[in-house]
Amino acid sequence: MKSSEFASFKAHVAMLLRDLPAGTTADLTDVAVAYWDGKRVVGAYLRDGGRMDEAFDFDENAWGNWHDEFVGWLAMPSFSERSDLKALLASGGAAQPGGRV
Repeated sequence: MKSSEFASFKAHVAMLLRDLPAGTTADLTDVAVAYWDGKRVVGAYLRDGGRMDEAFDFDENAWGNWHDEFVGWLAMPSFSERSDLKALLASGGAAQPGGRV
């Protein structure tokens, strides 16, 4: 997979998320979402019940792992507003990869 494909995908996700209310996630897969933290796109795993869990690097590794799901998401983007993310962002917190959201 070309890094330019990922860069284009990430830029598109960032553009969409910046235009949505804070606390909104791009629901990329059944187990992973992305959100705009005010500066960059952050990936986060979902745990049972759909609550956000650990953050992860939204990078080419994620692109490689979920390429087909990400491409499918582009065809039919879906988003969710998440109260746990709104609370995190309102507190000025920013999840770090490997850290809890």
